Amino acid sequence: MNADQKDMTAKIEAWIAAGRNPGVAHWHGALEATMASLESHLEPGHLIPAQALDQRSYAVFAEIYALLNLSPDVQAAFLPTAMGGVLNPPAAVDNLRRVHPDNTSTMLLCRRPGSQPRILCAEISKEAWKPGVDLFEEGALVGSYEYDSSPDCVRDLAKLIRTHLWRKEKWSSSHYLEYTLNWFTRLADTGRVDAPVQPDHSYVHTPVLLNLERVAAIFKLVYALAARQLHETEPGPAGQSASVVAPDTGVAENRRRYLEGRLLNLLNHLRDSNAVDFSTFTPRENDEFKDAFAETVARLDPLLEGSR
Repeated sequence: MNADQKDMTAKIEAWIAAGRNPGVAHWHGALEATMASLESHLEPGHLIPAQALDQRSYAVFAEIYALLNLSPDVQAAFLPTAMGGVLNPPAAVDNLRRVHPDNTSTMLLCRRPGSQPRILCAEISKEAWKPGVDLFEEGALVGSYEYDSSPDCVRDLAKLIRTHLWRKEKWSSSHYLEYTLNWFTRLADTGRVDAPVQPDHSYVHTPVLLNLERVAAIFKLVYALAARQLHETEPGPAGQSASVVAPDTGVAENRRRYLEGRLLNLLNHLRDSNAVDFSTFTPRENDEFKDAFAETVARLDPLLEGSR
């Protein structure tokens, strides 16, 4: 037994000593241990698949990826059928089993760290006889939600995570920056303009969060995502390659046109999501927009050259 396993065993024993249901405490401990085993792969604020996805699992993952609305410190792992099937509640709490042992299990685990860590376990397999969500804290079951179908459960995940797992402590500027960029990345990766977002936590919706004016907030976000895309060479979170190099990037005019096209595409995403109403711009903002657009292209040009 390694140190992590000993620590988890000690936690479970402490929970039981405090009066927790032993079966629930052991199940919570198993879920925590699973997240701990994935720690090196997890990125707070992002949904990460626990292993390579086949075509069937990818379709489920892509839907959840688009709709999952995480605060920037919440960890999230998608466990496809091959892995999810080996993680089952102990017999003592078989009432928490949501899929028959002979059927496949597809699970989502989300964990809120901090002084009051809490974990959400969602069984979203289409073969589940009672798809739903269970929430655990300090070895206790603190909430359960059941649904008529897996799609119903998936559609409710963003609301449940917002209610039960979001960061309680005060947000810093870096939290607003990361949260807004993560939302915009999901939107751009999937084209889903319905990707959920909390406007009062997004600096492009609420520029005052970072003491920005509207045009400055727009181009801060657009530059951040374009720079992220140009730096990435591996497949992105939704399984798509984010690295695209323009043809003839050695020619300045071709690079400029290519980058302008990328920026226009990202700006169209913002427009279609209703995050920004460009029709309400004042003449001064329109002038600022033109200047900021050209400046952003110039800032991105060295990154494009470096991505070749």
